[in-house]
Amino acid sequence: MLILSRLERLRAMALRKLIHVVLSVFLIIPFIMNLGIYGISTTLYFTLITLIVSVIYVIQVKRPIITIMLLDALTSARRSILQQITKSPISSAIPLDTLDDSLMKLEKTVKELLDSVERDYERRGGYLGILMGGAIGVLISQLLTGNYVIYGIISVIIYDTMSALGGTLLGRVKLPFSNATMEGALVGMASLAIVLFILTNQLIGPLAITVVAALAEAYGMEDNLAIPVTTSLIALVLKLPIIV
Repeated sequence: MLILSRLERLRAMALRKLIHVVLSVFLIIPFIMNLGIYGISTTLYFTLITLIVSVIYVIQVKRPIITIMLLDALTSARRSILQQITKSPISSAIPLDTLDDSLMKLEKTVKELLDSVERDYERRGGYLGILMGGAIGVLISQLLTGNYVIYGIISVIIYDTMSALGGTLLGRVKLPFSNATMEGALVGMASLAIVLFILTNQLIGPLAITVVAALAEAYGMEDNLAIPVTTSLIALVLKLPIIV
C-alpha cells in the first residue's frame, strides 16, 4: 500500500512537472530566437509574459477556477452529444447508455487527473507558482542581472523538477525546518550541476549555484520566485559565462 501510494504521488508529480517544463519553454525563447527583428527586447518579452500571466491569474482568482470550467464544459459537451444523437435518425443504432457511461468515465478520469496535479493552495488561491516562477521571478532576475537570467531559468526548470521527482520517489529524511527532503535536494543538485557543467565547462561556479538553488527551494517562501532570482544573482557575482 505504501509503495502504491508513493507511485501514485510520483505519477501526479511527474505530470505536474511535465506541465512545468512545457510552460518553461516559453522562458527560453528569447535565447533561442532573435526577437530583436520584431522589435522585442528580452526585458519586454518577459514583461509581456508577466502581464499575460497576471491577467490569467486575476481571472482565475475572481471567477470559477479553470478546472471547474473545464469539467463543466465536458459535462455540457456530453449532454449536447447525447441530445444530438437522440434527435438523429441513427439514434436507434447507437447504444446511448453505453455511450453515456463512456463519456462519464472520461469526465471522471479528467477530474481525477486534475485533482492529482493541483496542490491545495492552488485550489484556494490560484496557480501562484506560474505567476511567481514563470513570470515575476524571471522578470526580476532579468532586470537585476540581464542575460544571467538564463541561469535562473535553467535552475528553476532542472532543479525544481528533479528535486521534486527525487523527493517523491526517494525522500525519507527531511531537511531541518523544511518540507524538502535530503534525497530530493541531492537529486536536484546533481542534475543541475551536470547540466551547468556541460553548458559552462566549469565546476566551482555551477556547484555554488546548485547549493543556492537547494537553499532557495527549501527555505524560500515561494521556490518559483526564490530560485530564479538567487541563482541568477550568484551567477552574476561569480561572473560565470553567459549561456546564449
